[in-house]
Amino acid sequence: MTRDVTYFPIGTMVVLKDSTAATMISGYLAENETVPGYIWDYCGFMYPIGLRDENEVYTFDHTQIDQVLAVGYQDGEYFAFMNHLKEVAKEMAAIENGAGRGQESQESEAKEQETTDQEMEEQKTEGQETADQEQGGEN
Repeated sequence: MTRDVTYFPIGTMVVLKDSTAATMISGYLAENETVPGYIWDYCGFMYPIGLRDENEVYTFDHTQIDQVLAVGYQDGEYFAFMNHLKEVAKEMAAIENGAGRGQESQESEAKEQETTDQEMEEQKTEGQETADQEQGGEN
């Protein structure tokens, strides 16, 4: 897993190093059986075929992306989710690097589970404001 990654949105089309095929990002922080215990930054499917078989799901890290062909859809919900994803990725990286699951990690998980709909709505609103600001700066 790559640390401090600015994750691409779901639907982003990339070409991986040492490949010519396009891959569509379909998820984050994925595991697979080839490297037990390792958490990959992304999972995805070959484009334009998509998911036909569970064995055709690719897992890869941000550093393996050679080219970005198209960036997926982004809105307030995406930006709110990215804030949460970055925190989870940091915790997973700490575990992966041998920190283990101590009391602090368990308490952090408990707090995450207590997130209310209101807090998620606030994050979504903040994310939408960020998206609106970014779109306003492009015009």
